[in-house]
Amino acid sequence: MERYDAIVIGSGHNGLIAAGYLAKAGKRVLVLERRPVIGGATVTEEHFPGYRLSTCSYVCSLLLPEVVHDLEMTKYGYDVRPFDPQYFVPFPDGRYLMTFLDERKTKEQLAKFSKRDAERWDDYWAMWNRIIARVRPLLLQPAPSMEELARRFEGLVGLEDLRTLLMKSIAEVLDLFFESEEIKAPLCTGGVIGVNLGPKSPGSAYVKFHHLLGNLNGHQGAWGFVRGGMGSIAQALAGFCRDHGVEILTDSEVAEVEVENGIARGVRLVDGRRYAAHAVLSNADPQRTYLRMVDRRHLPAEFVQAVERIRCKGSVVKVLLGLGELPNFTCLPGTEVGPQHTGGIVINPSIDYLERAWEDCKHGRPSARPFMDCYIQTATEEGLAPPGKHTLSLYVQYAPYDLAEGTWEVRKDEIGRNIIDTFAEYAPNIWNAIEHMTVLGPRDIEEVIGITGGNIFHGEITPDQMFAFRPVPGWSGYESPVQGLYLCGSGAWPGGAVFGAPGRNCALQVLADLEHRAR
Repeated sequence: MERYDAIVIGSGHNGLIAAGYLAKAGKRVLVLERRPVIGGATVTEEHFPGYRLSTCSYVCSLLLPEVVHDLEMTKYGYDVRPFDPQYFVPFPDGRYLMTFLDERKTKEQLAKFSKRDAERWDDYWAMWNRIIARVRPLLLQPAPSMEELARRFEGLVGLEDLRTLLMKSIAEVLDLFFESEEIKAPLCTGGVIGVNLGPKSPGSAYVKFHHLLGNLNGHQGAWGFVRGGMGSIAQALAGFCRDHGVEILTDSEVAEVEVENGIARGVRLVDGRRYAAHAVLSNADPQRTYLRMVDRRHLPAEFVQAVERIRCKGSVVKVLLGLGELPNFTCLPGTEVGPQHTGGIVINPSIDYLERAWEDCKHGRPSARPFMDCYIQTATEEGLAPPGKHTLSLYVQYAPYDLAEGTWEVRKDEIGRNIIDTFAEYAPNIWNAIEHMTVLGPRDIEEVIGITGGNIFHGEITPDQMFAFRPVPGWSGYESPVQGLYLCGSGAWPGGAVFGAPGRNCALQVLADLEHRAR
């Protein structure tokens, strides 16, 4: 049986990042991927002939600059560009709002709806920048205790910032700064991305914070396209890994982490192959790792129960489209490339609209009028679609994992049609423009990518499942009750999205442990 210093289960970005750091330190590393392609949820695939789309993750902001530097990602083809405008928000009454990288241009847009709100824009960002400055150092280490977190927020202003971070809803935060519903509408959506919360739910301010952590070219909270789609991130990481001796095997699903005397000794694959290692790092979600890959007799009962309690059912639908022409928006007409096509397109006219969408989900119903985060990468990049054609990616909430009526298999097409009908209220030509369409609900994400519940973050990123509570209380330091078995994916601190911190931090913990054991 072949032996390695470390085996990484899963070639998602965190798994490849962990492998890269271990290999850079001179360790012999094996990465095992269940699918025929690497990347996990960070993948670009040809869903229709000639159309290449980012299947799950779709835009980039949060990827740690430390990871980009340490693993030489630009050398291996990583190229991210902030889009501009950042957001285009059409409204049913024919008006629209755009936000830009240039704050002066953004404030001119805001002033169309409220001059007072344009003046408060800097105050709003000053609050987030304070909170980000307090928490950012904690992202590069194991999860802080609540006492450690509180020390970062000393003083009256600090306590208020901590209350905002942990307890407030994003709607409550926005009401403190802005009066215009149109301005609050796009800002509230970051508070619900990927979670089972509405904008008025306590804790949604933390989700908003999470999505503001990235910084592209000096623009805090900005998002951008990765050239070639999100799969280029995995390819760049894999290039570094291979050049440093990492072996990456696809079509290699792990059936079991083999444990002997409380110590992880290696893995057994579904096809019977076995590999040994001093450390096993799982990039799979916590429930898949601990409830399916490890025999429960090797785990404390209270640990198993805590893992079972992790909230990890998704409510996200991804719709992938191949278009014959660009959307023609009623509020800003035209099917030639314009600013309405080159950045994020937000379908969400108000906080109340988003709250109603959540109310449907709470009762097991797909949102009658869903929120959408939409992107046309081909508007600013050639080579992802046939000449004259375009891709359109719709990230949609909400559609619950457990439907109150019917099944996903039966209702998926109906849910997809309702999503397009909603989009058509803003761009009436969309149905005639669609040449290809794929709908991926939570159960599809679970089956295809292998994420329990189809939850894009490997578990909700709400405050009660973050910090010392991630993945479960008492085990927030990447290690597990099984010696030599670690969690390096989004289910570990500091959570999900194309972030890279869990993979980096876990690898550093593994290196420290291997050195300690060697001594």
